[in-house]
Amino acid sequence: MQKGLRFYARRAFWLICLFFICSMFYMASRHGPENNEIGLEDQDEMLIAEYKARQDWRKFRPADQQQNHNLIENRPGEQLSFQPQVPPNMNSKSVRFSDLNIVRSVDKVLASKIQNYMVQLPHKLDEGGCMKNTTLAKYWLETHRRVVPVEDSWERFYAGISSCELYNDDRLMDKLLSDMSKLRIKHTAIMEGGTQVKLVLTFENDKQAVFKPMRFGRDYETDPNHFYFGDFERHNAEIATFHLDKILGYRRAVPTVGRVVNMTSELMEVAERRLRKTFFISPAKNRCFVSKCDYYCDTTHAICGSPDLKEGSVQVFLPDDTTFRTYSKKNQLADWQEDMDYCERKVKHMRQYAHGRRLLDLIDLHLMDYLIGNQDRHHYETFDVFGDIPAYAIHLDNGRSFGKTNFDDADILMPLRQCCLIKPKTLSTLFGYYTADKGLSETLHESLSKDPAFPILAFKHYTALERRLHKMMVYILECMDKQSDITNMVRNEFHNPSVPAPIPGENLESEDEDEDDTANQQNEVQPNQKQPAPPEQQQPDDKEEENARNVLKPPLRQKKDEGNDVQMPAIIQPPPAA
Repeated sequence: MQKGLRFYARRAFWLICLFFICSMFYMASRHGPENNEIGLEDQDEMLIAEYKARQDWRKFRPADQQQNHNLIENRPGEQLSFQPQVPPNMNSKSVRFSDLNIVRSVDKVLASKIQNYMVQLPHKLDEGGCMKNTTLAKYWLETHRRVVPVEDSWERFYAGISSCELYNDDRLMDKLLSDMSKLRIKHTAIMEGGTQVKLVLTFENDKQAVFKPMRFGRDYETDPNHFYFGDFERHNAEIATFHLDKILGYRRAVPTVGRVVNMTSELMEVAERRLRKTFFISPAKNRCFVSKCDYYCDTTHAICGSPDLKEGSVQVFLPDDTTFRTYSKKNQLADWQEDMDYCERKVKHMRQYAHGRRLLDLIDLHLMDYLIGNQDRHHYETFDVFGDIPAYAIHLDNGRSFGKTNFDDADILMPLRQCCLIKPKTLSTLFGYYTADKGLSETLHESLSKDPAFPILAFKHYTALERRLHKMMVYILECMDKQSDITNMVRNEFHNPSVPAPIPGENLESEDEDEDDTANQQNEVQPNQKQPAPPEQQQPDDKEEENARNVLKPPLRQKKDEGNDVQMPAIIQPPPAA
């Protein structure tokens, strides 16, 4: 009897186990990969349909119900969400500027007052914008007896860099931009030292450029909760700034063009091993990559295509870092903002600004930064290769521009408002765009329409440009009203007679650094001196400012030499003697 019971109990146990296992297999088969993908797609379609139905329903509700519904949807403290990555612009149609209905802010009384001051200026001021203008090709021929090669658009661009501007041949510039947007890419690599994703593209002619992929669409604006130094960089901001810099007559921004690349064939398949390992397929079946950088280089912030097409900006390399000098303004920003006499009391007495055009170049840079809304100008670079000829500031690193259309940061214009200096050519150009029938935004629109990735900017930025130009004219008139002689303000060079003029070849930067070190030593606490109380909150180190100095240093490109990889500069050095 007991044996029979044990037999039936054992049989029941195994039947229950078999039923449990079969049930698990059945449940797993219903949630396989294929069915899971279908479920996700159905879920997306249901969400989209629900959103559209909710939007349609809201149109027909009474006003009081709409108001109550908005109170529920817009919860207090709700933060902005990241915009989904949008597909690239393909075959976009041109848009006539007249159809945009851009409102211009022109005050005729203000313009008349500025005009009355401008007629007092001598005409010879317009001719002295750059005292000595020579190109790299001429300079190396005269000083080294060496001939610069001009075999492609890159080398012709390098040879034409002058002591006054980066380029002046528009046909050559059009050719360079066309080559960067069309030439076959034979190798891609991670650009070291960047704060955000940047790639080094090597083209079929062995020349290189920087590729900055698109992360957000044109309409996306900076999150108001983000500090300016933590903002995402925008590829289209580099393109738009290059065109604005050109129409303002500066011609000191690095040539940049838009390009749509195939992330599979043009990036991943020709990528270095480190970069190739970061590519993956997203749940939406799009090709993505992470790369390597200090900020936003993780799968949460991956760069994804549609499905493998990606728009971005391509920026030519400038000569290597031996021709650059970096000037940090990290510690000067607070002084400019808090002390309205900072320029008169400090800057005009610094030897690097007391003579020559550098201070006026710096003001030019800030004028453009104000127009584009760039709050991230923590340092600037100069192109210093022409011996005793004064260097000029390069308009670099503009990726955080065009982020806000409803905010105008007046602090950016502190150098103009405090120093009250401006070049006659700059004044004439800005005033011309302010008063002419064809304004600044229309001229920029026509220039941007030539780019392959047009439209480059959301058209709402045009209204912001016109508004900022008007405010700039107000500040210029305020400075003019303070002058007993208008030529004290409108000039090509600034000279402070109370400061000794520099000796040709003298390194003023090291002298200023020594002065800063001396000041810091004087401020150090002595052993018998009471230690000051620490501040309530210490500002964190801005690591980005340190890293940003390395972003613009072109890496060395690889060139095959008898089967061995040799490091060669990304730019021509003085060529061998002819």
